[in-house]
Amino acid sequence: MKTATPNLEERTVDFNGREIKVSNWWNWKLQGAADLYLDGEHLDQNKDKIATGKKVLLSKYDVSEDIKSIEVYVSFFFKLKFKILVNGNIIHQD
Repeated sequence: MKTATPNLEERTVDFNGREIKVSNWWNWKLQGAADLYLDGEHLDQNKDKIATGKKVLLSKYDVSEDIKSIEVYVSFFFKLKFKILVNGNIIHQD
């Protein structure tokens, strides 16, 4: 059965009772997207074809009183890896 989001990978982390979710999918036609959510609200999307982990792929700034920034780095070299930072501090890293 075909799915609209093949090869989907997600990471969900808790930050002060708020749910931060990052998802990424791709197919062999070089289509795909990475998405950032906070408590189910879609904050950012990126459709770049290459993710090296050297630059911010997803981000949102001035989110709330306690969340000044959310930045996500994604890299792929045989395996997809996520690094999620909130206010400059790493809260998840594969």
